[in-house]
Amino acid sequence: MRYVMFVDRIEIPNVTTVSSSNLFLYDVDNDGDLELVIGNWDTGDLADTAPTNGTLLVLKYGKVWLKCCNLNMVTCVSAGRLCSRDKSLIVALCADSHCYLFDATTQPFLESGNNVDEPSLMRPSYHQKLAFNAKDVRIVDGEGPCDMVAAYSDRVVRLFRWKQSPDAKEEFDGELVLLLKWELAGQISRISFHSTPNEKNLFVASQPGGGFAFLQKKFETYNDRICPMLVYHPPKLTAIRSVETRTWVIGNVKKGVQSHGPGGEPSCNYYMAVCLADGTVLLLDADLDKNEVLWCAQLQVQGELFGLSTLNFTSEDTEDVSVCCWDGSTYIFNYRKDILRFLVGQSCQAFTSGKYAMRRGHNEPVLVYATCESSLLIYYNLNVDSIPIYSLTQKIYLRPSLLKKLEDLGVNTSNSDQVRQAVHYLLYEFGRREHHQSLMGGGPEHPQP
Repeated sequence: MRYVMFVDRIEIPNVTTVSSSNLFLYDVDNDGDLELVIGNWDTGDLADTAPTNGTLLVLKYGKVWLKCCNLNMVTCVSAGRLCSRDKSLIVALCADSHCYLFDATTQPFLESGNNVDEPSLMRPSYHQKLAFNAKDVRIVDGEGPCDMVAAYSDRVVRLFRWKQSPDAKEEFDGELVLLLKWELAGQISRISFHSTPNEKNLFVASQPGGGFAFLQKKFETYNDRICPMLVYHPPKLTAIRSVETRTWVIGNVKKGVQSHGPGGEPSCNYYMAVCLADGTVLLLDADLDKNEVLWCAQLQVQGELFGLSTLNFTSEDTEDVSVCCWDGSTYIFNYRKDILRFLVGQSCQAFTSGKYAMRRGHNEPVLVYATCESSLLIYYNLNVDSIPIYSLTQKIYLRPSLLKKLEDLGVNTSNSDQVRQAVHYLLYEFGRREHHQSLMGGGPEHPQP
């Protein structure tokens, strides 16, 4: 395990949330720069605390840009192209069954005069009652219909589709129609999407103890009832793991891009990541028929893990998996099981990672924390070339241009001992020998490394 320290961060006071499902990174105004959507629920009549009454915030370039209040208990947020493939919308689901849609594309961002104390007020573009106690929500991006999938505390996942009214005169003349409803065996902490060579954007829902289920848009007969199909993958049990441990799952973890086929179209290999609150993290090769554990990491944590998410942390064409603990310890994995650990130094209650624009035209990897001190931390400028530790010699072998220069000096780069000797000579002896020879009045020598 490698320890790192990040120092570039911004802290926004009095902005927080208690659930990782209330943090979402997305380009909500279609300008190419990714924003951060934050939902929060009512804190109630606590002493010395102003009631928030449910808020939705949008952060742009490190500042609170948009704000909507009095939404009551916002439990999860998301964003995507729900009503139209041409426009992004923000979705906020509340515990009292209310669903709000927000259009941020109509809100201008003012470079001057727009600060954290004076955000622009945002009003819902559409409102509808769906179901009580939503826990997580996602919008299906890509080709096909505009769908929204939501998980609820009654162990049910519902699929909604936007249906425009036939005689619609305005953009939001329509409604969200319930298409399917899956009933699962255990509580659902996270829903995600996963693609396989044969299926695109499969719905996947986490189950306690490390299990998960693929939700299909097909039907089967069960106990004389016609039900939507689901493929359940039970937990990979160990002797010490509880079957009731809360579980998070995330799909479409990108391993890399390969070109194959007659047209040479790029094709991605995707894995799944599963995280248990007790400190267990797994990387899986899973589809409707198989569930193969590629590796399993057992972390010794103080508290629970939460906020499983992905980000392209290095310059490699892969995605890494990140997760946070209550004490602020953050763990970042790659598909080779190399681990980075970062200590925030504060207790945290919500976390996500991904890309975010700290300045115009530049989306970069960030780590986002909602702390227990009612503040939001965004770490940026994460300058890490690789997750594992490489020696200087190993770094040279990753740079063909440097190998070519050593070969021009007569170094046999296939011999690692010669490469190490050449590096030692260039670092510690080359300048000293020339300086010593000039003091002695002798001519320069150029010994072979």
